[in-house]
Amino acid sequence: MKNALPLFLTTLVAMAALGYSMYNKPHKDYAQEEAVQTWNAKELVQEFKANPSEMQSKWQEHVVAVVGKVASSSGKTVILAPGVVANYDLGNEPDIEPSGVVKVKGRLVGFDDLFGEVRLDHAQLID
Repeated sequence: MKNALPLFLTTLVAMAALGYSMYNKPHKDYAQEEAVQTWNAKELVQEFKANPSEMQSKWQEHVVAVVGKVASSSGKTVILAPGVVANYDLGNEPDIEPSGVVKVKGRLVGFDDLFGEVRLDHAQLID
């Protein structure tokens, strides 16, 4: 019984230290990563519609760049025709609303087959 208390306290301190270090671990900075692939928005949507599971397993969680014509834009989101939705990080929104043909870089989240949209987050406008 005398050996159990120090072992319990040592384990408790180790668990607290591990929890604290995991809680304070820095977030991944997607803005600093290079895009591993660049697509035209139309081609990307067509690829996801044709092979959703293959594309999802290959590209999900990767930083990609997409070039396309802006269909809609709000403060936090830009939609490239025919269906690439890119959400900016808070504080990383562009100063002016994008229009025309733009290039967006972000982490590919996946494909929403209900709306037929490819979703990106942590997006930022490039040039």
